[in-house]
Amino acid sequence: MRVRKRRLGVILTLLVLALATPSSAWAIQGGSVSKHGPWAVRVYTDGEPSCTGTVVAPEWVITAAHCVRYDNWHITFRVGSLDQRRGTVVKRIKNATVFTPRADVALVKVPRLRVQPIELGRSGDVTVGHRVRAYGWGATCAPPKSESSCQSNLLKQADLKVVAHADRRCELMVGVDDFCSQRGDGLPAGGDSGGPATVKNRAGHEVLVGVLSGSDRTSVASFADVTRLRSWIVSVTRS
Repeated sequence: MRVRKRRLGVILTLLVLALATPSSAWAIQGGSVSKHGPWAVRVYTDGEPSCTGTVVAPEWVITAAHCVRYDNWHITFRVGSLDQRRGTVVKRIKNATVFTPRADVALVKVPRLRVQPIELGRSGDVTVGHRVRAYGWGATCAPPKSESSCQSNLLKQADLKVVAHADRRCELMVGVDDFCSQRGDGLPAGGDSGGPATVKNRAGHEVLVGVLSGSDRTSVASFADVTRLRSWIVSVTRS
């Protein structure tokens, strides 16, 4: 119970930060500009870029729950381009956002998209020591610079390494259905909550294994573990 309370506190803190700076809610410091990511989705709140999502089915986008929590938020998505200034703008379908109590994750129903969904990872696709690739738009700088001053219009990516839950840096950031990753060539940090973490599976396909829930902007980031949530995602998107 104590761990759940601490984790809820972290999530609420992240939400406050996102609302305080609507143009920056987790992105990529360092890393590189991505040349791939057709399933990546930019999330807007009341017309301002706020988070990132991923197309997991023709009518479903997955993102962080705290990005789309309330029905009175005007949530839209821009899809089909690695440049957030381009692509197609779509609205979420009213009263069709589904949350799970297991992690900071939501599935948002949208009109049918002409975007190839990403495959979902399976058990064993993400383990301690494995590298994952995080994607996102947003802040490319670190405090004390204002994150709203360094948003990236182009999708960025960074490679991180999965570390154990017991890592002290991760203590207040991860729950049972999350995993923690340490900074590699970059770190999610300010315009990318809800963004994807991917790996290559045994067949060589890039698959979704994580949904970004938080970052300390210094050394580690936490992701909801899609491999643990796979059955829930499938049951919602295929119903």
